[in-house]
Amino acid sequence: MKNKLNHHFQAIKLVLLRMRNNPLPSFMISLVVGVAMCLPGLFYIGIDNLSKLTNHMQNETEISLFLKLDASTTTITEIKALLAKNAAIKQFHLVTKDEAWVKLKAASETNNDNSNTIHQLDKNPLPDAFFIQAKSNDPIALEALKDELQSISGVEQALLNTEWAKRLATLLALGKKITFFISILLGIALLVIIGNTVRMQILTQKDEIEVSHLMGATSSFIRTPFLYAGMFYGLFGGLIAILMMAGVVQLFNDSVTQISNLYSSDFSLSLFNNNLFLAIIGIATSIGWLGSYLAVNRSIASIKIN
Repeated sequence: MKNKLNHHFQAIKLVLLRMRNNPLPSFMISLVVGVAMCLPGLFYIGIDNLSKLTNHMQNETEISLFLKLDASTTTITEIKALLAKNAAIKQFHLVTKDEAWVKLKAASETNNDNSNTIHQLDKNPLPDAFFIQAKSNDPIALEALKDELQSISGVEQALLNTEWAKRLATLLALGKKITFFISILLGIALLVIIGNTVRMQILTQKDEIEVSHLMGATSSFIRTPFLYAGMFYGLFGGLIAILMMAGVVQLFNDSVTQISNLYSSDFSLSLFNNNLFLAIIGIATSIGWLGSYLAVNRSIASIKIN
């Protein structure tokens, strides 16, 4: 066990020394990995923040529950109790017909035509209404909740505008698919790039490898430094990708914040996502290892090392 650990330690030390002695090629390979990992990462951040944006648009998913004109106080109380027990409802408030009538008359004061029309009415034509905020922004869940509320005794009509939510959900689903396929394509490209890089390193050290084999070195012993090389290319590339993503997000965040301020919102792009960063480093390192493994096995077979 001690010999194996020492071998791995020596392999890591050798790989890092080679990278230090060849900084520009090592940096360029890591940069390619970083750019390839940065692109799907940015797509993910965009989709994730777009999903969070729905939390700043809660009023758009408000369900308006209009009661019948002859709804009694008892009916209103019963409906309020039902709404309070509904687990799908986040919050709600009642606007009585008298409150709505006062607000309508106050709003019509700025328009003479509307004001004259309202004053000609003999009685208040507005119903009592509950304005309900659901816990979920999912279009299907909202429609189901609206249909459930529509069936309550004493309710005249339940209104909900979910068109924007449906469009947003469709765009988010499309964005996730695009991100997935871009990640797959870039992952394949990285396998080829890292594999070719390691294969070239093997070819430049072909004589050294053959001598090591003649001296009794196993394929596993010879393979280890090249596997660590691929892993370090992926690791450094993942770190570069994180730095690039942080820079891009910070650059766009200034503009997003300015636009949000114009709409009296505090929305901004989330800069730190530990799970995403760990995933990028883990995936990049894994791709580096896999690319090296495939290249090393093929190269060792081509120079007839068993």
